[in-house]
Amino acid sequence: MKRIVIIAVLGWLSFTQAYAVTGTMHGTLKNETAYFISGNKGLDKVQNRLDLKPELILSDRWEFRGRFLTWYDAAMDLQASNASTLTPSIKNYYRTFSEVKEAYLLYAGDDFDFRLGQQQIVWGKTDGLRLLDIVNPLNMREFLLDDFLDSRTGVVAARLNYYAYLDGHEHEFEFLVIPDAKVTQFAPLGSRWAYQAPLPPQGVAPVIQADNKPNWAVKNTEYGAAWRSNMQGWDVSLNWFYGWKDNPVLDKIFSQGRLLITPRYQQMHTLGGSFSNAFDAIVLRGEVAVNINEAVTTNARIAHTNTWNAALGLDYNQNNWRISPQFFIRYLQQRQTQVLEKRSSGFVSLMLSTDYMNEKLKPEMIMLVNWSDGSSMIRPKIAYEFNDQITTRLGVDLFTGHNTAFFGQFDQNDRIYSELEYSF
Repeated sequence: MKRIVIIAVLGWLSFTQAYAVTGTMHGTLKNETAYFISGNKGLDKVQNRLDLKPELILSDRWEFRGRFLTWYDAAMDLQASNASTLTPSIKNYYRTFSEVKEAYLLYAGDDFDFRLGQQQIVWGKTDGLRLLDIVNPLNMREFLLDDFLDSRTGVVAARLNYYAYLDGHEHEFEFLVIPDAKVTQFAPLGSRWAYQAPLPPQGVAPVIQADNKPNWAVKNTEYGAAWRSNMQGWDVSLNWFYGWKDNPVLDKIFSQGRLLITPRYQQMHTLGGSFSNAFDAIVLRGEVAVNINEAVTTNARIAHTNTWNAALGLDYNQNNWRISPQFFIRYLQQRQTQVLEKRSSGFVSLMLSTDYMNEKLKPEMIMLVNWSDGSSMIRPKIAYEFNDQITTRLGVDLFTGHNTAFFGQFDQNDRIYSELEYSF
């Protein structure tokens, strides 16, 4: 890993000198340490992270932008192995990580931008949960605790943004082609951040079959388009995406006393839009996403239905306080009796933040509640900025609910954590 970083930095320096281009290298050095305070107490991580963000101006039109994230987790060498949640293979998975988050060429035209390469493409208006933000899949190695900027997996894409002034309004049209279809990366089975699989009937042995994850092929290519504008003070968008559902559904067949479980990934259309507007100290925002003929898991074979997903949020900003509640709902247009998911489900969230000491001390609290099963995740933290470069944070991640609930399955993973970050 060190060799990769050194080669990347030296290559960047050599390129800038050889071709007389201008460039910058920003980034962060960061330590994240977390300790489990419930369940089997012990270290969760001691991550030492390097985040590099090179930029090169190649000409008056062309730029290169990149982001490379890598880390070493010392907890995997400090903690003793066990036969359940911290096996040698699980340790190997968490010990090191290296990923090119972004590496693309940008061409800036007079009325359009064109990007080609590894990218993160962000849609939508919501915080903490995703409805329209579906272009990049997530790495769920720590459930939903990572910032989306870190957990989104970059995809190789061609992206065109065209800007036009029509009927007195500015419009943006975006078009995407993604030959590099990817899906969610889950925590390894058996680890403390792995999703709990439903138990099979007594006396039935489950057998996991090979999945159909998409590879680099023309038939697996994803496509998207978006329109954005400001209409009478409202920032609005319309979005369409045809691609792979990031999470698989489980196809189940009983055969000779065994339960054959096959994870299936599907291609589907998503149609939606978003809106936001400011009214003095209040910002109203929301989005809608309709998944056409989405596959859902049942007690047996896979079923299909249209699913309606919507979110409404408020941001109140006054006297150094930000108060931001959100409401999410998911509705299955048709639901067979064997479908495991409830017809209506969703979340409510609340984010509170403020600052003291000339914006150096910044407390914050985020709470997510699954109103369909009663489970919740609560994340208070406090940050102190010593200067523009050095920041430290202290926080707690708490989970509540029964052990089969969305958040409750991690009820034994409550943890306290600290961060020390240096930016350059």
